[in-house]
Amino acid sequence: MQMPQFVKNKYFIIILIACVTFFAFLPILNNDFINYDDPAYVTKNIQVQSGLSFETIKWAFNSTIESNWHPLTWISHALDSSLFGLNPMYHHAMNLFIHILSSIALFVIFNRMTKNIWGSAFVAIVFAIHPLHVESVAWIAERKDVLSGFFWILTIGFYSYYCESPTISRYLLTLLCFVLGLLAKPMLVTLPFVLILLDYWPLKRLELSYHGLNDKKKKEGISLKSSIKEKIPFFILSIVSSYITYIVQQKGGSMAGADSLSFSVRISNAVVSYVMYIWKSLVPANLSIFYPHPENTISTLEIIFALGILIFISIMFWHLRIKHPYLPAGWLWYLGTLVPVIGIVQVGLQAMADRYMYLPIIGLAIIIAWGYLYYMVRFRIPSAVTVGITTLVIILMVFTTRTQATHWKNSFTLFTHALSVTKNNHIAHTNLGVAFTDSGKYDEAVVHLKKALQLRPNEILIRSNLARALVGMGQLEEALEHYRFILPRVSPDPQLRRRMGDVLADLNKPEEAISHYSEVVRLDTSDYLSRLKMADLLAQVGKFNEAKEQCNIVLKRFPDNSRAHNILGIVAGRQQLYDEAVKEFNEAIRLDSNNADAYNDFGILYERMGKPAEAMEMYNKSIKHNPEQWNARLNIGSMLAEQGKYDEAEKQWNEAVRVNPKNIELRMNLGRLYLIQQKFGDAKRQFQEALNINEKNVSAHYQLANILMQEGNLNQAEKHYMKAVEIAPNFRPAHEALQNLRNQIQR
Repeated sequence: MQMPQFVKNKYFIIILIACVTFFAFLPILNNDFINYDDPAYVTKNIQVQSGLSFETIKWAFNSTIESNWHPLTWISHALDSSLFGLNPMYHHAMNLFIHILSSIALFVIFNRMTKNIWGSAFVAIVFAIHPLHVESVAWIAERKDVLSGFFWILTIGFYSYYCESPTISRYLLTLLCFVLGLLAKPMLVTLPFVLILLDYWPLKRLELSYHGLNDKKKKEGISLKSSIKEKIPFFILSIVSSYITYIVQQKGGSMAGADSLSFSVRISNAVVSYVMYIWKSLVPANLSIFYPHPENTISTLEIIFALGILIFISIMFWHLRIKHPYLPAGWLWYLGTLVPVIGIVQVGLQAMADRYMYLPIIGLAIIIAWGYLYYMVRFRIPSAVTVGITTLVIILMVFTTRTQATHWKNSFTLFTHALSVTKNNHIAHTNLGVAFTDSGKYDEAVVHLKKALQLRPNEILIRSNLARALVGMGQLEEALEHYRFILPRVSPDPQLRRRMGDVLADLNKPEEAISHYSEVVRLDTSDYLSRLKMADLLAQVGKFNEAKEQCNIVLKRFPDNSRAHNILGIVAGRQQLYDEAVKEFNEAIRLDSNNADAYNDFGILYERMGKPAEAMEMYNKSIKHNPEQWNARLNIGSMLAEQGKYDEAEKQWNEAVRVNPKNIELRMNLGRLYLIQQKFGDAKRQFQEALNINEKNVSAHYQLANILMQEGNLNQAEKHYMKAVEIAPNFRPAHEALQNLRNQIQR
């Protein structure tokens, strides 16, 4: 077989692998972090963001965040944070750099083991640029894939080095690389079996490698028993790693979602997935970050068909093992390395994942490369044809990989694409909903999160994110329902309690809010912000001593806390201790001259003291320091309305509504102001907006009904009066208005 000379130059191939891989994955350098796992691994991980230090390393070996134990991966992320901060380009670049190193190492090691430069180059190129590997390289949180893959490849490299001249130092180098790989990701637990496969082919150390050959072709080798015995330390480490992983994932709840999947369902999905992975390796289309588990929907025909394919290939490769040992070697590499993630022990609710093919695809590439080489010789295929076919395959993979990499631009592009290529994808809907929430597009967020909830009605995370989006929309009652569903179903969670407290405070239910904030500070004594929120509410309900106690706890730890002094000023003002209140507000402003809340609350104090000019001055200072300070505008508007300056009051309240469109008090104030000015159309719109925010607002129903009465729309007016009566049976004006309306209709 005569190949072009440049193809035989290993340095040319190394440069080719590096350049082609860099070009294929170049788009990822412009990609952002995504909101799936990246926050836990980097963007919201305080330990990682603190950078590389002894404390971080200590934490890395003790951390089980995300139900994983992979200290070396945590250390690599911390190193990135030390070097690059939170610039995603460099985190992506590090993933790509490691992947390129692995691809080059794979070529060099296979070329050394097989003495076949073309086959080794093909395997390395497939590994380097296959579209299925975009997920592992483009996903920052999947650093564990590329890092463990790098040590996997180094392990087989040092193992082949050891096999050339077995010495204790070479053996220990091999074992060290294996340990480092396990510390990056436990996916390497199958590597001891692969080392035995390497003994069979291409190293041909096993006696069974020569079974069926005539005596002249036989060489001395080791028995299978000796090969296994040689790997005992590797097997022990694999067992330990598997045990740790199982315990960590079980405690972390990663297996909880899959509890409903029976063993037969898991086996069925595993059989079908084995075939689907082969198909996606050959035709990498419709790739998604998440493939929903089919659960009980896999048909018997699908299972039989997939099982038939696997059995047929296995039998065929077994019969061809004498002349073509690479066939069973590659096939067993593929089957074996997928075992930990094929779903027999189900973690999560995915049917399969592109990232799981990061190492198994090497086995399939071996079969194709050496199989083609055999038929190339047998059928005397010209070298030019081989080069042409290989070039075409590389070009197709490069541009498919580049396209797939662009889908990982950000959370919007990634999960929108996932929804376009999959069905019933609750993960895609959830994360797209979170992306919209984080962007302030709450309406769109709720649409996606409700679709996710339809698919997984008991999923706590979906409800939590939906509640957060509903809060953004101002749908506080509905958000509270979801939080109340979640609360008894999760372990004590200060963040959940904090969010419930915030919602209840906004719903003007201070006593309930206080109870949740109290639980927050019990669970997390360092949450001083919740202490201050609780203190503010305690002041509202007249529990002044308790409010002071919470403020003093904060001031003991943070003496210069402006907000604590501000709340103490509110408490003193409500106790009519005006001199003390003025002193506290002045101290709050001294500590933080931009504290817009302090100016606003100081203004309220001056109003209470009968000093309207001073109050107005403070409100204006509040707005000056924070133009978005809507409550100061609310107070200014109220003062102006009392003075009969309706146009100026309207201007202030409309500006406040622009900042806080979901505030019912603002809407109701504007509605009443418009009624005074006989701007009934404008008033009607404001009362309707108030009902859109809270359909149980009695006053809004009543006022809207009054306007509808004036317009002669008696049927609609009756509906709103009835609604007001239904919500508040003791609200006499609604009863009387409803009765008058019915008398009028009867006449």
